[in-house]
Amino acid sequence: MPITVPELSIIIPADGATTGLRRAIDSIGTFASCEILVVTERHAPEVPADPRIVPLRAQGHGANAARNLGLAVARAPLVAFLNPQDRWSASKLENQMLLHSDRSDIGLSFTDHVLIGPDARDHGSVLDLAGAFGTRHAGRSLPFALGEDALAQLFAEDVVGISTVMVQTALLRDSGGFDPGLAAAAPWDAWLRLATMAPVACIPWVLAEQTLPAHARQREEAAARLASMRKVARRHRDAVLCQDVMAVRQCAARLLVREAEQGVWRH
Repeated sequence: MPITVPELSIIIPADGATTGLRRAIDSIGTFASCEILVVTERHAPEVPADPRIVPLRAQGHGANAARNLGLAVARAPLVAFLNPQDRWSASKLENQMLLHSDRSDIGLSFTDHVLIGPDARDHGSVLDLAGAFGTRHAGRSLPFALGEDALAQLFAEDVVGISTVMVQTALLRDSGGFDPGLAAAAPWDAWLRLATMAPVACIPWVLAEQTLPAHARQREEAAARLASMRKVARRHRDAVLCQDVMAVRQCAARLLVREAEQGVWRH
């Protein structure tokens, strides 16, 4: 029988039976006070025999719509996200749950994570690769709040991996969840909205692995991803300008790099 009131809802947007999905679920570990909402658009995926798992069926429209379905039925006060190709470290939930317990005002928290290429090569941790964010918070070894300009910091650089996020369920619902029309940029848009509603915290420890898509898929999705990122940037630009003009410039430079990469892939 599922637990009556879970402490955490974990949402996994799945697209069928995959080895990666089973590995992702295994990486959650034995944390008992949670529900694992596995949302699929097609047939039910093959998952371990785990009483914490709640299978859900989405009506198409991609991963963001699947996350919104999970968010709508989540019973816990906190929700975390895990993509089926990613994995958590054994101590992720313990450390992140402790942070939210100690700081009940924190609306959104994220952790450092490593990027794993399709060839299984380790590309390093995101916070080590980050420019301004890494420089600003260099030397921090304990969880910290980003401060009053959290919106600008998250706008300037892509430092938040969705599989590292834990957020207050009610807050994310109030913010509108994920915009299905923004494709891969929808999580970024959601984090920016949340940063205007409550404090944001970072745990500067590598507590997750994000597996990058195959190069062919990156090429196929490059144009749509760039268009969605530009839409998000326009949506939040004015609010960011009130905090930090340089963050707007840094974001613009990041989008120009994306555009250049798209041109290389075309040729």
